[in-house]
Amino acid sequence: MKQPFHPAWNVIRRITGIAVCLLCVITLLPLLQAEGAGIQDASESMQPLTIAQSTAVLHSDIMAPDTVQQFAHEQALILGSEATGKRWKQAELNFYPLGPGTRSWLVYADVEGSPVGYMIISENDQGQLQLSEYGQGGQRPYSSSLLNQVLDRHQLTLQELSTEGGELQWCYAPPLLAYWKVDRPHAAAIYIDATNGDTLPEGVLKELDVDSQNTKRPHSMTTMSGQTTVIPSVSPQGSLRSVDSMYLQPMFNPADNLLWITSKAVSITGVKSLNEQWKDYKAIVFSANHQNVFYGGPLPVSGYQIWRNDRGTALLQYVAIGGHTSVRRFVPLQTLIRDGHFYAFNPKHPS
Repeated sequence: MKQPFHPAWNVIRRITGIAVCLLCVITLLPLLQAEGAGIQDASESMQPLTIAQSTAVLHSDIMAPDTVQQFAHEQALILGSEATGKRWKQAELNFYPLGPGTRSWLVYADVEGSPVGYMIISENDQGQLQLSEYGQGGQRPYSSSLLNQVLDRHQLTLQELSTEGGELQWCYAPPLLAYWKVDRPHAAAIYIDATNGDTLPEGVLKELDVDSQNTKRPHSMTTMSGQTTVIPSVSPQGSLRSVDSMYLQPMFNPADNLLWITSKAVSITGVKSLNEQWKDYKAIVFSANHQNVFYGGPLPVSGYQIWRNDRGTALLQYVAIGGHTSVRRFVPLQTLIRDGHFYAFNPKHPS
C-alpha cells in the first residue's frame, strides 16, 4: 500500500543532500587548493602574449634567463640615476629573445603602459653580458606599427602570413643590425630593417643565416672583406653606477646634402673631440661604408651619454645615431670608431 506523502520528508531529503555536498567539498578542498595554486603559477608564468611576444616565442621557450633579467634591471637602475631618466627605476621590463644564432634579447621598458625606453642585451663569446644599445622614450626598434606598414607595402598581413604557413622572426646581427625575417611559404624571404623599415639586401642576410646555423660563436660576424670581428664586452658588470645627462643635437637627414661623401673624415676619438667637431661644423654624419647595411646608415650623430663608476670616473661613452628617419639608438662609441668614420655634414662651411 502506497504511503501518503508527508511534506517533512522533502525537507529531510534536501538537508541530507546539502550535508553530502558539504562533506564532498571538505574532502576535496585540499586537492582543489593545490590544483588552483598550480593554475595560478602557470598563469603568472604565461602572461598574455602581444603580437610581438607571440612571434618572439617562436625562437625560445623562455623570454630571458634569470641572469639576463637581473643584468637588465641593473642597467635600468643605472639609467634611472639621471634626473630626466628616473622613470627607468619604476619601469616594467618585458623581454623578447632575438635570433637566429645570437644570444640577444630586446627589452622594452614601460611605466603603466607608457614607454620609457628600450635596451638590447647581448652575450659575447666569453659569455659576458653587454648592453649593445639602448634608447629613451617611445622610439623603439621592432615597432609593430612599423612592421605593419612594411608588410602592407609587400601586400602582406600577419594573419595571412600565419594562416598560409609563413613565419616572422625577430633577428639581430652584430654589430647593430636589428631586423625582421619574413619567411613566405611560396616566395623568397624578405628581410626588413627593424629601425627604419627599409628592405635589406637578400644576399647579405642569407649569408648571415647560414653563418648563424654553422657556428657556435654567438657574437662574431664575418664582414664583407672576409675578416671576423668579435664584439667586445662594453658593460663591465659591478663597476658602473651612474650616467650623465644626455647631450642631444638636432637631427637631420644625411641625404639632404651629399657633399660629405667626397670629403675627408674628421677625427673623433671620444666625446671631447666630437664636441669640437660639432662646434666647427654643427652636424656630423656616421658612415660604416660597405658595412652600412649592419647599421642602417649612414646616420646623423645626434647625441651622447657618459657612464661612470662610483668614483665618478667615465668608463663608457655611448653615442646616439639616427633619429630622423630611423630610431635614435645609443651605441658604444668604440664600436662606431672601429667600424666606420665620421664626416662633417657641411664640410666646406665650418662655423
